[in-house]
Amino acid sequence: MRSKIVVIAIALLGAASLYAQEEESKMPTLGLKIGIPVTDMLSTSTSSAIPSGVSTTTAAGSGYSYGVPRYEFGVSSEFHLPYHLRFEVDGLFKRGGFDSALPFGTTGSLAYRPTTFNWFEVPGLFKYNVAMGHFRPFVDFGASLRHIAGITQTGYGTGASFGILDDNAIELHNRNSYGGVAGFGFTFKKGPFELTPEARYTRWANEAFQTNGLRTNLDQGDVLLGIGF
Repeated sequence: MRSKIVVIAIALLGAASLYAQEEESKMPTLGLKIGIPVTDMLSTSTSSAIPSGVSTTTAAGSGYSYGVPRYEFGVSSEFHLPYHLRFEVDGLFKRGGFDSALPFGTTGSLAYRPTTFNWFEVPGLFKYNVAMGHFRPFVDFGASLRHIAGITQTGYGTGASFGILDDNAIELHNRNSYGGVAGFGFTFKKGPFELTPEARYTRWANEAFQTNGLRTNLDQGDVLLGIGF
């Protein structure tokens, strides 16, 4: 009788262990995202790159120049689904900015308006994984939301100040937008971490900033590295 109880206890412990492992495998993977944009956030009428300490482009005659973001970062959560599917939700941040130098008055002087802003994205993606041991190639697709916040625009000219626009800009066209996202990459285990290099393409529905001489690019490319825990 005692031996039967021991056998049953061992069987129950084994079943509980397998169940715990299965539930653990279904737990969402949390992580960080870092990356670099591979396309310009903004564009001007006739842009030409100017090498300098900061990546800046300007258009002759348009009066606008803009900074190219050198990095982006954020957080990520990935949920396990049946049939090699996963669903990932990210929160990404970029810092952007542009300057304008436009004629002011009848004296031929210029008015300057340096502008900075925060660019937030929240993409939600379905991922299809091809299981190859610790190495999993994948493709993903979904949609993304964009929000522009933290805008600061300062206006000044020769011997004059036009004040500061807080969380607004004359060129602001759409603070919020949505777009479609597609990408590909692979995931592999490295010790306790999952590393996920990925290339993504986003097509936005409308422009964040738009005026004569300055526009937001609707096509966006990013290279990202996910670090999952």
